[in-house]
Amino acid sequence: MDENPLLRLLRIVCERLEAAGTTYAITGSVASSLHGQAVSSLDVDLCVRMSADDAARFAASLPPELYRSDAGLLVAARSHTMSNVIDPASGLKVDLSFLSPSPFHESVLRRRRLVAFASGGPSFWTVSAEDIILMKLLWRKDTRSRKQWDNALSVVKVNGARLDWSYLRAWAERLGLTADLELMMKEAEL
Repeated sequence: MDENPLLRLLRIVCERLEAAGTTYAITGSVASSLHGQAVSSLDVDLCVRMSADDAARFAASLPPELYRSDAGLLVAARSHTMSNVIDPASGLKVDLSFLSPSPFHESVLRRRRLVAFASGGPSFWTVSAEDIILMKLLWRKDTRSRKQWDNALSVVKVNGARLDWSYLRAWAERLGLTADLELMMKEAEL
């Protein structure tokens, strides 16, 4: 049976990230789908901690059929912005968000978990349920995006009492998200 094209791309990228010594975690819609209600996506978002030297090694290790801007990866690593790797054959992509050094980002990467994708399928490092909630609320802070809210809310509804609420409240306070987290708890009827 052929490998799912998105899983294949993700496997290639994650194997190369690990070989380059990079710490990564899946985030975005894929992570919120794993921890909450499934939503479809044509891309995978990864948060990465990577130096410019690691970015150069990573870019050089990618198969030639995958599109990436080597210079773009280096700039993103230095400036803590985003770049991507695209499979032109399928149109699928992996977005890489180069994390700035911050206590929250360090916590996110420290708490990541190895998650199996499908029975007998590959495993990938994925942000925790608590961290995807906080990340979605952070992304929503500027845009007021309903999609970000709904994704985070689904994680809260599915996990409820299993969530580490003291961790969520502490980081919500530090990140200026307390009002949003309280509203989300109310909407989730917790």
